[in-house]
Amino acid sequence: MTEPTATPLDIPSRQRQLPAGGRRLHRRILRAFLDTGRAPERDDLRAMAAELGLDVDIAVRGLAEVDLVHVDSAGRVVVAYPFSGRDTGVRVQLCDGPQVQAMCALDALGIPPMAGRDAVITATDPGSGEPIRIESTGGRWSWRPEHAVVLIGRNGIGTTSADTTCPTITFHTTEESASAHLAGQAGITGKIFARDDAIEVAAGLFGGLLTSSGPGGS
Repeated sequence: MTEPTATPLDIPSRQRQLPAGGRRLHRRILRAFLDTGRAPERDDLRAMAAELGLDVDIAVRGLAEVDLVHVDSAGRVVVAYPFSGRDTGVRVQLCDGPQVQAMCALDALGIPPMAGRDAVITATDPGSGEPIRIESTGGRWSWRPEHAVVLIGRNGIGTTSADTTCPTITFHTTEESASAHLAGQAGITGKIFARDDAIEVAAGLFGGLLTSSGPGGS
């Protein structure tokens, strides 16, 4: 078992690679998930791009090239870290807002600080099937079970984080459960993070994505 060689998602640096218009579009896509709980469709993206004076196809291709947003053959958003357009079993219920699907455990932990909103995260331990519930209220976190952890893994398969890391970043009820799960997954490398460490990593990855700064602000 070895630690992944780099932060699994490095989302902030990817966002900084975009031109100003691309950063604005990225933030609008993220806000759409927070506002509606659903993945933007092709027409939604076209309207967002038009308001920003962007060509939707060029803009969406740019987001995909830096592995921030991916769409399916119909043009519907299926990946927009930390959000998933498909059911992942890792759900985040926003206070006074919709329920959203997170791409993985770490992404789920990143949604409350990114949105600046209270939320309840629900998931299951992939090994035991036991439920896990995490509440974020006013910046304070409550985990049930109390000793639940996050396994941050990497499988080396594919070219996007959605393929390489998201399937192997999971909540577990205990460190022992996470260790057993990792040991049973051929070709997976990873590290187990205690809850406070996982929260810190997630906040660093996602906490500032909606913050207006410099020419990319919206």
